[in-house]
Amino acid sequence: MDDIDKTIIKILTKDSRTPNTEIAQQVNLSEASIRARIEKLVSSGAIKNFTITLSDNHLTLLENALKFYSPSGQEKDISDFLFDKLTDLGFSNVHRDSANNVFGEIGSGSPTLLLCGHMDTVPGQINVQIKDNAIYGRGASDAKSSLISMLIAASSFKDKLNSGKIIFSAVTDEEGTGQGIRELLKSNLQLDCAIFGEPSGIDKITVGYKGRYSVKFTCDTPPVHASAPWMSHNAIELLFLLWNEIQAEIQTNDDNHYKQITSCLTQIEGGSADNVMPGNSNLICDIRYPFGYNPDQITQKISEIVSNYNSKYTFDENPKSTFNYEIIDSTPAFECSKSSIVSRSVSRAVIKKLNLKPKFVHKTGTGDMNLLGNQMNIPVLTYGPGNPHLSHTSNEHIMIDEFLTSIDIYQNSIENIFDLIQRI
Repeated sequence: MDDIDKTIIKILTKDSRTPNTEIAQQVNLSEASIRARIEKLVSSGAIKNFTITLSDNHLTLLENALKFYSPSGQEKDISDFLFDKLTDLGFSNVHRDSANNVFGEIGSGSPTLLLCGHMDTVPGQINVQIKDNAIYGRGASDAKSSLISMLIAASSFKDKLNSGKIIFSAVTDEEGTGQGIRELLKSNLQLDCAIFGEPSGIDKITVGYKGRYSVKFTCDTPPVHASAPWMSHNAIELLFLLWNEIQAEIQTNDDNHYKQITSCLTQIEGGSADNVMPGNSNLICDIRYPFGYNPDQITQKISEIVSNYNSKYTFDENPKSTFNYEIIDSTPAFECSKSSIVSRSVSRAVIKKLNLKPKFVHKTGTGDMNLLGNQMNIPVLTYGPGNPHLSHTSNEHIMIDEFLTSIDIYQNSIENIFDLIQRI
């Protein structure tokens, strides 16, 4: 045991919930080094009975939120929970809209800051548990930790906000087709700036997302007995030919994945029996494109290829095979300014808390920021704790110290935003 270990023990003796990032600053080591040292001290017995429990109100709130299984379309229970919690924490004008989005306000008047996170997750349950200084559960990374961090940060300004208003909103269906944020935008909120909560990593700020198309292709052919395949076309096989051609036409190659146009086959359906050649098939794909690219070029190529296939595939006297496509979801790409009031405010908060300059990142995914950012001409960005690569995985979790640290960063970001706006 060296002097650094002794200092760590002293800090944890005073407050066992001190985040690793704060300890790292005090002893001038990386957060990963601190975590490794603590694990070694615990395993060696130098630290006895050292546990991080969920007795802390902040961690209890996160744990309770994670216990609600809330895939897109099944958010009612967690919506009820958040509605009650906002009321308990003293938010005003607590209400819900037709999409089950939950709203609450702190303060009044202008300027107005929106803190927006989503309460839904992808499907797949994960047992909520705490181990190795982390909390596991579906949504721990994407994005209930961000949601609860923002909720706690906003509540801390009750009776302390001299002027201006914070609107906290938990929206639904972000992992689906974005019905939650679309409904929020119909309410014509008067906003001056916004922060969206998504896992960027504690020391990163997301300033760009790709655009997205979700496209459904269909093929219909005359079904025939599988023993006489020469009598018609196979709808599944034809649809795969169509898909391969479309994919080859629209995809681009670039070492920077953010600048690529990508396509991914996500669902396929077809066939009615094991002795009938398929007469119908459906295929759904996900297409992502970068900011600055005209997405009309994608739909134009798709339309041309589908039209060519409708002209090409006929079979003697039989009705021709029919191809169609439908865009079932569309979200435009978006990039925000790195020098806006919100970007500067969050950057300063990260620097103050972590003693390092945050990295601005562009993501290959798509978020609710895309829709609000394209519709409202206000400063906006996305920030939140968690490793984005754990999102949607069976190992989804959040490091407790990162979750707790993000609360302080959100709080300081809010202070900075109102301070900067008042100076302008």
